[in-house]
Amino acid sequence: MQNLEQLRAKHALANVGELDKSAISKLPALILNNGLLAATAFTLDGGGDNRAQMKTAMDLVAHYLRERSLVGASVSDGRTLIADLTSRDSIALQGAATEALAYLSYLKRFATKSKE
Repeated sequence: MQNLEQLRAKHALANVGELDKSAISKLPALILNNGLLAATAFTLDGGGDNRAQMKTAMDLVAHYLRERSLVGASVSDGRTLIADLTSRDSIALQGAATEALAYLSYLKRFATKSKE
């Protein structure tokens, strides 16, 4: 049986691809200051610097939360993550946000550094 740290690391390592570390680094602060729903909504429009990378990272968060059964089976990306979490109670949202922050720390560790 694997612990949560192993599950987070395994998923992040398998899915990080070519994500830019600088884009992922902005997400925890967004979540802490604005909440998971607002941070996810911020990533949806795709404009601005690193926004596409941030959206990809939040899509991975949605996938991970679905895999951990913290959200519904229909969650596939940031938009469906928001829809699912708005239909749940605040305890479920808080749990998802906490787990998203823990997952993002691994995703950031495995991401590549910006070439700038």
